[in-house]
Amino acid sequence: MKDSELLVLKVLRTPWARQQFLLHWLRSHWADILGHTAADHSQPYRLENGTLYVHTDNPMWSNQLHMMQGKLLGQLNRQLVPALQGRKRILREMKFYHGIIQEEIQPREDKGPFMPKVDPSRRCPVCGVPLIGEEEICSACRREQVQTLRREIRKQLVLRPWLRYEDCRELVKCDRITFTDVKAVLGEWALNRALDPKATAQEKAFAVLLETGLRPKELQEETIVRTLEKARRSRYYVPARRK
Repeated sequence: MKDSELLVLKVLRTPWARQQFLLHWLRSHWADILGHTAADHSQPYRLENGTLYVHTDNPMWSNQLHMMQGKLLGQLNRQLVPALQGRKRILREMKFYHGIIQEEIQPREDKGPFMPKVDPSRRCPVCGVPLIGEEEICSACRREQVQTLRREIRKQLVLRPWLRYEDCRELVKCDRITFTDVKAVLGEWALNRALDPKATAQEKAFAVLLETGLRPKELQEETIVRTLEKARRSRYYVPARRK
């Protein structure tokens, strides 16, 4: 990163503003990092809590970039080394989603650093603090809304672990990315419980319902055993070391 860009990062006060700047930087340098071919089919969409969400225009590119995630994370964090400020890495995870990229792709030419503007006349409708840039709600209140949404999605999945995104959307106004992420986190937690030797039959059934999307009346003991055994093998499998 350039010295001018590092200076901008230092003066930005809120986590939301720093994330927006880093997202702008990643979009501006995306082709230089990935190469023009991959950049023509993908676009950084959102940066939140160390997770970079990327949209692609083809499932093949989602799969290919997912397979390269480890390499990409190392490369991206090396590019952001001057901005780490004592942290080991800024980006911890990348998530890829196939879908139409509706946002305008940032031009590749460097037009200088991005500086969010504060308009004192525009205030958060919830808490009243001045808004930064194009914010409709301040970062703190937005964070609380996101957490509330995630809790509601989790509640629905606990009650109905077989829910798909289309079903959940009829109960909770949510987007696919948030639903998928909440379900993945809950699924990981449920599998950990189910694979415990002391797990109850109910905990095992819940994990399998969440994993397979089957309804309770469709669930068979054989399916529970097979699903959990597959999960156990995938967790404890150690690939042979190359010689």
